[in-house]
Amino acid sequence: MDSNRFNQILVVDSIPTGEYNTARRLFEDLEAYATAYRPSPAVRYMRVENAAEFFQCILMAKENAEQRDVVPMLHIECHGDEDGFQFADGSFADWDELKVPVTELNVATGLNLMVAVAACTGGALAKVMRIGDRAPFWGLIGPTRTLTAGELEKAYAALYLTLLSTKSPADAVKAMEQATAPGLFWRTTSQGLFEKVWRNYKSEHCTTAALEVRGRRMMDRLRESGDSPLPSMDELLRRFIAYEPIAFERYRQTFFMCDIFPEYSNRFPIEYVA
Repeated sequence: MDSNRFNQILVVDSIPTGEYNTARRLFEDLEAYATAYRPSPAVRYMRVENAAEFFQCILMAKENAEQRDVVPMLHIECHGDEDGFQFADGSFADWDELKVPVTELNVATGLNLMVAVAACTGGALAKVMRIGDRAPFWGLIGPTRTLTAGELEKAYAALYLTLLSTKSPADAVKAMEQATAPGLFWRTTSQGLFEKVWRNYKSEHCTTAALEVRGRRMMDRLRESGDSPLPSMDELLRRFIAYEPIAFERYRQTFFMCDIFPEYSNRFPIEYVA
């Protein structure tokens, strides 16, 4: 499995005022861990009150990545559900809104963005991904349900303490799993997201019924343009099926940014499976 790189842990705090602030506590613990286990990534904290400030924070992180090669591991503390984030003032941003700025940050990091969140994640992000989109992150981890402050603290303390003490992401994830009950956290990589989006595309657009709908639409366009002789429906369906591996490869190249970073064809060597 491919690995990522980062040289900063950026804690974004949007816990409502008056609630126990797990973000601030995590930041203080991370500073202590980073001091104890040098050399370690820089640890930074940013308070955001609403969705607009969050998007500004992501933009600043993007600019730092582009101009100073600061590659953050993004830790987001806020409320929300699997459809998106709710910020301290009650404003909400769904994955459709979050996808573009987070993806731009991931591009700026060279597809190295790891995102950890305190809000429930689940699989909703895959539903807003489209064929032709780029990867919005290298990896994502978050709870499968609303957790207590204590549960979140225990899980992320194990993750970051092990990460900074061993410098091993695999050991860190294992420590997090051992510190929590099974099934409390959901995680995926860009490769896992790609495979899920491709499966969704296949199930929605590549069934016999879906291909026949596409075939009828193409036949109508060919008639309107005066093309002759017209292909049969069976011939069109064979063309669609034959084109599928080409579509897969084009999507892989775009999703994993091989057009920007040609060497990534080897970094993410995923092969087409019919």
